[in-house]
Amino acid sequence: MSEICKLEPQSVWKFFDLICSIPHPSGHENALAEKLCAVAREAGLTARRDESGNVRIDRPAAPGFEQLPTVILQGHLDMVPASDHEFDFLTEPVTPRIDGQWVTACGTTLGADNGIGVAHALAILCDKDLKCGALAGLFTVNEETGLLGAAALPPEFLAGKYLLNCDNGDRRSFSIGCAGGARQIITFTPSWTMAKGRGVKLTLSGLKGGHSGTCIHLERGNAIKSLAEFLDLYPEISLASITSGTVDNAIPAEAAAYGASELPPAELQQFADAFVMAVKADSPNAAGLCLTVTAADTPEKVWTADFRARITAALALTPDGAFEMSENFDAVRDSSNLAIVRCSENQVEIRTSQRSLVDAERDRVCGMIASHFATFGGTAAISNVYPASTPKPQSHLLDLAVAVRKRMNVPVELQVIHAGLESGWFALKNPDLEIISCGPYMELCHTPQERLEIGSVAEFDRFIRLLLADIAGEQ
Repeated sequence: MSEICKLEPQSVWKFFDLICSIPHPSGHENALAEKLCAVAREAGLTARRDESGNVRIDRPAAPGFEQLPTVILQGHLDMVPASDHEFDFLTEPVTPRIDGQWVTACGTTLGADNGIGVAHALAILCDKDLKCGALAGLFTVNEETGLLGAAALPPEFLAGKYLLNCDNGDRRSFSIGCAGGARQIITFTPSWTMAKGRGVKLTLSGLKGGHSGTCIHLERGNAIKSLAEFLDLYPEISLASITSGTVDNAIPAEAAAYGASELPPAELQQFADAFVMAVKADSPNAAGLCLTVTAADTPEKVWTADFRARITAALALTPDGAFEMSENFDAVRDSSNLAIVRCSENQVEIRTSQRSLVDAERDRVCGMIASHFATFGGTAAISNVYPASTPKPQSHLLDLAVAVRKRMNVPVELQVIHAGLESGWFALKNPDLEIISCGPYMELCHTPQERLEIGSVAEFDRFIRLLLADIAGEQ
């Protein structure tokens, strides 16, 4: 056990420590899911999994509370694997540590998104002294890669009246709606020629990155676009590859290119320094931007001048960021994120993600991105389409939750978020569910700087317990 197990409430922190100890990046949640099922059964609860690996744990109503509606506590099992050093998320556990008023990890994502939501639910489910109606814990897989677990969820796993989605990292807000989205993979077939000159590597770093839903409007810069803009200015640098990005739903903070040039690295570095200076002058969020040019092994071949020009222009000119704000809510309506570039001898693969609060607008943005890359010879394939969750500013669950927050003297606001939540799929599969999204406070999710505020964990645990008590009091 790590040092966080000493924090209060210990039941929540011990479960979160357990979750951190079991590797669980997207697509590799099986070991964690099986462990949660074992924990539930040891506590006398019923646990089952569907064909996709999602978990539902049921806790029967306490005696005398059988007539109350079922409350579902929901979180996702997977985490985004991002690290500032070499780290194997498939075999190595995340190491949480206390840093003042925060819990962080040691140079990796913490996985509080959404491990802490799962831990909160488990602590409630396993509390034998809690007097309330029937509870269910619903834990989905592959949320971070496109809400895939939620999309495949059988409707019977959503049996209940109220659902708390514990995947909102702002304790002072209730999310009552969210964006829908889609992924697009664009492919190009490269053409090659013999390399001339000496090998060079360009490395762009120092941008802030962040979640492509919640941070897309903050104009933090996109490493792929920035590097492509530089390369587009200097065709003297021939290219063999461009590499950037880790996951579809993170804004890339670093990018690299490899190729050859007849100009010495020192002269290319002067071009790079001038480019960085110009970017910093235009963008206050680029204060940490750095572009370095170093000598490298000379590649045997590089892209032809025509193919290179098409790729760098396509990336540099990609529509990216927030496009429109919602007319009814203080939220981004439409956006696109240029997320990943990967290169092999036979293919250049570009991954993007589009989001919108309106499904029809999501489809329009997807079409715009596909058309953009088609202009340069790319072929787009769409996947992982998921629905928006239409805001419902009035529901009994929401009224109860707001009343609890007021008694706790915690300010609360209703929020529609641009990130994709699983609520869209839940509402589609069970339209009678009343859903709100809430949770303890965390920052810098999907980055190695991710951190979870310690005090907000105790606050959120108290909120859930008071809410369940109020629901029980209605009997």
